[in-house]
Amino acid sequence: MISEAYSLYKEPNIVEDNKFRRLGWVAHIVRIEEQRIPKKVLNGNFHTVRPVGRPRTRWMDVVQRDTRQLLGIRGWRRKLKIGMNGGVL
Repeated sequence: MISEAYSLYKEPNIVEDNKFRRLGWVAHIVRIEEQRIPKKVLNGNFHTVRPVGRPRTRWMDVVQRDTRQLLGIRGWRRKLKIGMNGGVL
């Protein structure tokens, strides 16, 4: 039903666009220097008391799911570092 509406009105898929923007943002953060605050937050492991129940979905979990769904890539961090060092993805 929804996909029919998108094809009928030739509107962009907003959800997919947001996923690609999220992937672009995480690629930017991975490339910046280690001393920058966004990089520290991305790599940081903040130890706090965990609440009871199912763990909350983390932002990086969503990024990993998006790379698998949209690009068919697993292990995107390794592949991005290889590409940054002049290798072929």
